[in-house]
Amino acid sequence: MIDAHRLAVLREVARAGSFAGAAAALHHTPSAVSQQIAALERGAGAVLVERSTRGVTLTDAGRVLLATADAIHAELQVAAQQLRALRAGGPQALTVVTFPSAGEPLLAPALTALTGSSQPVEVTVIEAEPEQALGSIRDGQADLALVYHFHTPAPPRAWPAAAGPGTYTALAADHLRLLVPAGHPLAGRSAVSLAEFAGERWIHGWGEVGGVLDMLAAVSGFHPRVACRSSDYSFMSALVGAGVGVALVPGLALTGRPDVRDIQITPQPTRYVGAYLPQRHQPNPAAERLLAALRTRAHVVRGASDRLCK
Repeated sequence: MIDAHRLAVLREVARAGSFAGAAAALHHTPSAVSQQIAALERGAGAVLVERSTRGVTLTDAGRVLLATADAIHAELQVAAQQLRALRAGGPQALTVVTFPSAGEPLLAPALTALTGSSQPVEVTVIEAEPEQALGSIRDGQADLALVYHFHTPAPPRAWPAAAGPGTYTALAADHLRLLVPAGHPLAGRSAVSLAEFAGERWIHGWGEVGGVLDMLAAVSGFHPRVACRSSDYSFMSALVGAGVGVALVPGLALTGRPDVRDIQITPQPTRYVGAYLPQRHQPNPAAERLLAALRTRAHVVRGASDRLCK
């Protein structure tokens, strides 16, 4: 017999990487946690964790039960949220996770279709990068996540394990653009290579977008001279307009400043944007409505992007 409480203990062990860490999170002793895992292994008829002086790692059987533990935890979180809404007698609740540059062009217009409808929805928005966003889906803390990735249109293979059961919907191919001051000698060009800007100072982004710049620069034979590092694309654009440097930013983050020009890069790097909708025992209808609205909004954004790149 597999005990649900012991599955929760396994989940904490996996998160902490040790019995001691799980014990601290659960307010138990390491010995009690070890006993719970041993009992779970007897019930499952398989070894679930490999013990060592450096901590514990899950076996294949342990990873199978961890996925079940994550699903149970998520369902309980959703059920608790639904019960709170029923007790309060208020509107349906919807929690969405998004990365910042998708908030204004994609998420906000799509949410308008929900908040202004005859079926009111109480919306909570969490700002997070894809890894944290998928974790929120797995933990039952969010009903839908806007995420992005690079390299290929297909999402990373690790995402289903990171988020749990669900579906990924592709929304937009977001082309990265090179921002230069309006008075830059190459501002009038329709397309450029990154190598032409090897001697420039750069307003460098954080995270994966910054990593793409480093990779492309290395391929082009130079290392970016960094004038500033920022995760705020509006600020980055303002610094470009002020003549501090040039920057590589996603098309969704373009601000339309008159003192800045954006140019296509050859070859063109692309950030793929999509939505992850978890598979729940009781799906959130508002999340499904939001996904439909996001697809409609993405179609508008794609049309604008195609006109920009022509």
